[in-house]
Amino acid sequence: MSDRDVVRSLAAQLAEAAHSDEMAYRRKLWRDVHSLRLPERPPVICHPGNFAELIPDSAYVCTDPWLRGPEAGMRQWLYKLSIGDDTVINPYWEVHTVMDFQGEHFWGLPIGYTQPSATSQRGAWAYDPPIKEESDLDKIIPPRYVYNAQATEEALERHDALLGDILPVQRTCAIPTPGAWLHGWATQLRGVTQLLVDMMDRPAWVHRFMTILRDGNLALLDQYEEQGVLTPNTGWFWACDGLMDVMEGPNGRAVCGHPAPGPDTGDMAAGIRPLRARLKDLWGRGESQEFQGVGPAQYEEFLLNYQKPILARFGLTYYGCCEDLTNKIPLVLSIPNLRKFVCSPWTDLGKLVDAVGDRWCIEWRQKATDVVFTPEMGPIREHLRRGLQIAKHTPLHVTLQELETVDGRPERLREWAAAAKEIGEAVA
Repeated sequence: MSDRDVVRSLAAQLAEAAHSDEMAYRRKLWRDVHSLRLPERPPVICHPGNFAELIPDSAYVCTDPWLRGPEAGMRQWLYKLSIGDDTVINPYWEVHTVMDFQGEHFWGLPIGYTQPSATSQRGAWAYDPPIKEESDLDKIIPPRYVYNAQATEEALERHDALLGDILPVQRTCAIPTPGAWLHGWATQLRGVTQLLVDMMDRPAWVHRFMTILRDGNLALLDQYEEQGVLTPNTGWFWACDGLMDVMEGPNGRAVCGHPAPGPDTGDMAAGIRPLRARLKDLWGRGESQEFQGVGPAQYEEFLLNYQKPILARFGLTYYGCCEDLTNKIPLVLSIPNLRKFVCSPWTDLGKLVDAVGDRWCIEWRQKATDVVFTPEMGPIREHLRRGLQIAKHTPLHVTLQELETVDGRPERLREWAAAAKEIGEAVA
């Protein structure tokens, strides 16, 4: 079998799954929970973090370097399907818009890293931040991207020739940052410990620093919106009522459910209907991991107040990651367009449920180390049962991610997904 036939065979498996009744059921679960309706049961999602551990090198057969990319992506989607969670397979194949970065470094300054061992590939590391002196703020250059229409069209045409009759190709474009990630950039540029000290020693300077990052982020949003390249990010995982959706249209082509008004400046490559989305048609994201140890007042003063103008540009937002937000719940809920609150394993689920009720939805994340390293499933099942009972009347979905390893037991992912779905059905 040729490399091309291998990829097309994998695509056919994905297309069959995408059009199944099971996928329609899963899409409804996600739409319900994000639309603040209690789903039939809480949707369950597992994001494997290390496919190299789950899919052996021998599983990849394509020798063509270009075809190896689609092959790897499809095998990962099929592996996700084998876990048995509520992953939804799309009825199209995504081709990313080519955006050319103008410059050498994202903020004009190189981010350095140090590791205790030169031989360690996955061990501990620390930033070697470029901002050493207060005056170094003057060296920051806000990021800028320019749409490369020719490269994008060529990629669409090439993928369409390979897959178009099986999985229609769809141009996708997202802003190249994880939402209002001011905290992450600040610590990359200044250092985690030093930034915490700065908030005490030189608060006015930190305000100037965060203002530069906020304004640069807002300008980046403007660049993408003004170039007309944004596409909906409200697919299956973020499906909800009221925002632009990607759905299957005539002849299997993906089209906009709620097109933005005005001229459509999307590309027409490969005969694919262009998509254009505005920021207010999209989900935005905020989090505050590096501010984990910062008290509520300083968190609001030095981070949240700078994130809010960015998040306000989007239609809906979600907030949180691995940090403990228990003492900051009211502050997070003050974000006007917040729809989903991410409850990390360290955030008190009971207190969060009491605060959100049925006015917001919750992403309840599990502690990956417990799932992977607990010898038996009993304690894991009890944890799921207790949490799902607490949140019985709140729209919620269950997430397992941050999986650096499965400790040689990939079957544990399937066991966890099956348990979470079973218990969710029983509690609902």
